[in-house]
Amino acid sequence: MNHPASLEEFVKQASQMQGDLKMLYVNQSDYTPEEAIVSDEDTAGGVNMQMIRLLASSNTNAIYWEDPFYDSGELEQLNIQLDSLESFTREVITLQEMEKTKSNFGMKQDSIQDENEPS
Repeated sequence: MNHPASLEEFVKQASQMQGDLKMLYVNQSDYTPEEAIVSDEDTAGGVNMQMIRLLASSNTNAIYWEDPFYDSGELEQLNIQLDSLESFTREVITLQEMEKTKSNFGMKQDSIQDENEPS
């Protein structure tokens, strides 16, 4: 199990994975952090923060990465970086499926997710 610190590290480690069955699981969903104590014009309205979750797996290894994003420009840049993982079969899954897939590889939910994610 691997938790790279950046998308660049995730792509680098995933591209070095060995094995016949390479999968890239993708989940994109709303992220609801704890409510702001003091709201301002930036947090009072507008676009909800989204969370992108990626799990690259092969027969023997898995790598997980997640990060929040706010706009389509960030998502476009992420997709450009993921283009290099063309040998992976991609599958878009729900948050519940992502958690189940992570647990199949021995990965546990982070404590901050326990506090903030809906069950």
